[in-house]
Amino acid sequence: MHRTYRSRDVLAVVFSLLLIVGLVGTPLVASAEPGQAARELQMAFTTVAKTLKPSVVNIRVERTEGGQEGQSLGEDEEDQFRGTPFEDLFKDFFRNMPRGRKFGPRTPFKSEAAGSGVIFNANGTILTNNHVVKGATKMTVKFHDGKEAPATMVGQDPQSDLAVIKVNVDFPLQAASFADSDKIEVGQWCMAIGSPLGLEQSVTVGVVSALGRSGIGATAIEDFIQTDASINPGNSGGPLVDLDGRVIGINTLIFAAPGSGIGFAIPSNMASRVATQISETGSVERPYIGITMQAVTPELAEHFSLGDKNGAVVMEVNPDTPSAKAGLQQMDIIRSIDGKEIRSTSDVQKYILSRKVGDKVSFDILRNGEKKTIPIVLERMPRTFGLRDPEDLLHQEKGSGKKDEEERPYKSLGFSFKVLTPELAESMRIEKKSGLVVTDVGENSPAAEAGLRPRDVITQINGKAVTDEATLVSALKSPSGAKKSSVFVVIREGTPLFLVISSETPKKD
Repeated sequence: MHRTYRSRDVLAVVFSLLLIVGLVGTPLVASAEPGQAARELQMAFTTVAKTLKPSVVNIRVERTEGGQEGQSLGEDEEDQFRGTPFEDLFKDFFRNMPRGRKFGPRTPFKSEAAGSGVIFNANGTILTNNHVVKGATKMTVKFHDGKEAPATMVGQDPQSDLAVIKVNVDFPLQAASFADSDKIEVGQWCMAIGSPLGLEQSVTVGVVSALGRSGIGATAIEDFIQTDASINPGNSGGPLVDLDGRVIGINTLIFAAPGSGIGFAIPSNMASRVATQISETGSVERPYIGITMQAVTPELAEHFSLGDKNGAVVMEVNPDTPSAKAGLQQMDIIRSIDGKEIRSTSDVQKYILSRKVGDKVSFDILRNGEKKTIPIVLERMPRTFGLRDPEDLLHQEKGSGKKDEEERPYKSLGFSFKVLTPELAESMRIEKKSGLVVTDVGENSPAAEAGLRPRDVITQINGKAVTDEATLVSALKSPSGAKKSSVFVVIREGTPLFLVISSETPKKD
């Protein structure tokens, strides 16, 4: 009897516990009504849209076009993309202007286009993209309630593609709140607000797809936020915001066709710094070292037995810049700065921009496989640094020319070349005055496998300048790595890049 009582007692306790758990759990399950999470997210979107609406403006711009010979109408808006590997992929948001003919003088006329902007300060200061207001003879700002006001230029920063304009109005303005873009994360929700295709106050939703995008070739300073929030022509200068309604970026670029799902925005920290400096002084002061860079490829990492792909490869050292004065050279691999590990070109840019003009920084580099430390004193970036002259970006060949005695095949690597003469450089519209022009690349050759192309200009091999066949042969006999390969520096459509070409015969399928 005693055992039976205890067993029943235990069963009763267990039953009671199950009943309690069931009673407690029931409200929890019932409270999660179908669609509640979706409605809460929807409420967040609508709240942000209402909150930001008064802070986002439409900007109409008038320009005087024409009057020059041999220039298409509207091509000023594409200057920053010409001559870059992304010329056919990246499109400016200011593409509403008619196209003109390529010849003959024309009578100047007015053209109009539109973009977006965000109110930076309630005193009438508005932040937008530089390419939106570039060359404007008249600017008109339209607010969310339909009111309009003329705007004047405060200052422009072509290097970051940002500009500040100002309106004087007799009604209150609502400035947007800016978030700390260093704290945003990949995958978080975001919203793009602006006037795509002239459709004012449009809102699109997406996520932050990636951070620190650089090497695009669109601006001198690149540290873009990538997003899949739909961005189209006219969104330029408008804000990218988080679900708290704070600006995390300024929409600037789109990839390929509109609506492709790949857009880019300037981070809010950079944008707000630039806007503050322009508002206070009319210009921007920032430190620089005067180089262009590319990422370390797997081939280069293997060539120098790096063990990883961290670092940034110096592709150009501009003359009379801090880097040139300090002795930094083309194909140096930056591994750390002031002891801070460098993983990408973006890391170099961010670190330099975080310092002040006059600071001395220490670069730890690899040069032909050897470690070196180079101190560099930072100087103020010239306003024209990194900006391309439109005439220097036209690389159309006027004629194929005749094959003469200078053209010889280089059998071991599978490419033919011609010595770059001043006349050839002029006909190809390139600035480089010395080097070797690739005229042909053999199919399935080591050069083809590495990506060498006809019309590439070879300027350096294994750290040595090449100007003719003799210097080419000498450079190839001085490999800089442990592998049977050589590092070529070439100029392709005005942009320097490196290729690792193996001397071993590639395997055929």
